[in-house]
Amino acid sequence: MTKDYIREVKHSMRIGEYLKAYDLACEGLKEQSDSQALQYQAVLALARTGATDQAQSKYKEFELDKVRHVDFASLEARLLKDKALICHPSKKSARFEASAKLYESVFSESAEQEFYPAINAATTYYLSGNKQQATRLATKVLEICKSTDPSYWRYASEAEALLLLGDKEAARQALVNANGHASNDMSSMGATKKQLSLICSDSEVLDALKIPRVIHYAGHIISADDTGRFPASIENKIRERIDAKLDLLGVGIGYGSLAAGADILFAEALLDRGCELHVTLPFSIEDFKKISVACSGDSWLERFETCWEKATSQSFTSEGGYQGDNSLFSYCSLYSMGRACLRQQHLAAPLSQIVIWDELRASLIAGTYSDYRAWTELGYESEVISLSSYSNPEKSKIVSNEEDQQDRELHAILFGDIRGFSGLPDNRLPEFVDVIMGCLAQTLDRLNREYDDGAVMLSNTWGDGIFVVLRDVNVAAQCAIEMQQGLKALGAEKPDLQSQAELRLGIHFGPVYELIDPVTKRINYFGEHVNRAARIEPITPPGQVYVTESFAAQLALSKNPGFKTEYVGFMPMAKNYGELPMYLLREKFDSF
Repeated sequence: MTKDYIREVKHSMRIGEYLKAYDLACEGLKEQSDSQALQYQAVLALARTGATDQAQSKYKEFELDKVRHVDFASLEARLLKDKALICHPSKKSARFEASAKLYESVFSESAEQEFYPAINAATTYYLSGNKQQATRLATKVLEICKSTDPSYWRYASEAEALLLLGDKEAARQALVNANGHASNDMSSMGATKKQLSLICSDSEVLDALKIPRVIHYAGHIISADDTGRFPASIENKIRERIDAKLDLLGVGIGYGSLAAGADILFAEALLDRGCELHVTLPFSIEDFKKISVACSGDSWLERFETCWEKATSQSFTSEGGYQGDNSLFSYCSLYSMGRACLRQQHLAAPLSQIVIWDELRASLIAGTYSDYRAWTELGYESEVISLSSYSNPEKSKIVSNEEDQQDRELHAILFGDIRGFSGLPDNRLPEFVDVIMGCLAQTLDRLNREYDDGAVMLSNTWGDGIFVVLRDVNVAAQCAIEMQQGLKALGAEKPDLQSQAELRLGIHFGPVYELIDPVTKRINYFGEHVNRAARIEPITPPGQVYVTESFAAQLALSKNPGFKTEYVGFMPMAKNYGELPMYLLREKFDSF
């Protein structure tokens, strides 16, 4: 039976799974390379993730500008608007006006009956500073909507037009009406909220659009008897409190793991509501079941299997088994938190963490308090369902710091090389080392001066290759972008070195072993995540930075205002390492 790619892509788009929608569209295009419908959906999916440059590139590659259809032409105008949002302030007005004129042209060609290009033309004129044109088109939109059947987009467009005309109360009521026709279309609601936030900052108006909340969930493993931090006898009481919290917060999407007790209770509650459940395990499923599920009794193993099979997505953060290293649990939690943040950004949804916690602040690298602390220290909201009145601290088996084994540290791992090095004449090598590699060294030296607590853990080279281990994703993002900028400036200054000034960089974030290299007698870093990072750089286009989903998730979690990641898709890694979802790292705002 032939797979219905359009139906599956549209379903993923509807629930805001834009990355999955893009991957499905690309898969479909392998079989139906001339499908303009799949091409359109692929570009739209990229646009909705914020991958504007990638979306524009695909739009041109597919030659969608030659398709005379209101949706295709409106998509081109939408991409111009998205570029205007991230360009240098001095360029914004002109770029918004270019987008507005294209939207208005599409509207005119539709015999002025399509309110979608009309309302977007009105808003982009408003953002360009042309309030007169914005008012004219907003008024026209209201006229069209009056003669249009009730629908989500009719009421959403009415709300936008009313905001442009200054009537906030009527706009809020229009959004209430839109909710009644949304049919839980999270994608449409998220797109609307992002659009309206460009012209309105009033939360009372924007919050009238009820987008399901995204959560990260965590909590203690339940005891097999009535002892410990989560006694078995209170399971039903805690489930009732989870149900009440999910209902109160309007939760629709959950990210977390699947240990016995709190995790599985959250998973079951989410599934019972028809919510999305995204499960991540820190290592092999068999080891995880032995360590985090079976200890609570055989019934929890059965419940684990049911939740695992029904989950919207299942993933692992590390290959192989546990090996007694608790850093793998911490890494898994951070990955789930970051994925929740990425999804929240795509949907413009409310975001929370909910934890089942006994409120004992144990100094451990992994566990409920560690997850709670990591989340709240970054300024996010966490809801606590307390176990303090139920658990017995004297009977709790709290792991001491000495027993909290951590063999690996979490760091960002960067690999890079420079295109054209292999063809460089031998007599040019001294200049290459001095100028090109010297430029990269200046970035590393500057970072070490800027961060006095060890920003660069290790740096090494071989030929034109560079290997750097950095403290965290924020430092790594700054390092990669500054290296690229430095070499591009050098290429402009020294045209004869241009071919040797194109750098490919790949970055991953994960747990690594810090060991003394017996050959060099110096500290070095090892492990599967170093190997994974090394497979990225060879498939990265010159002049760009590719990062893994783990890196992208951690960067989203850290709320770094200077950088963003754009989804590229599943890419085949070098040396038959398989396929991984890859992201393009870039500055959040263009400097041109």
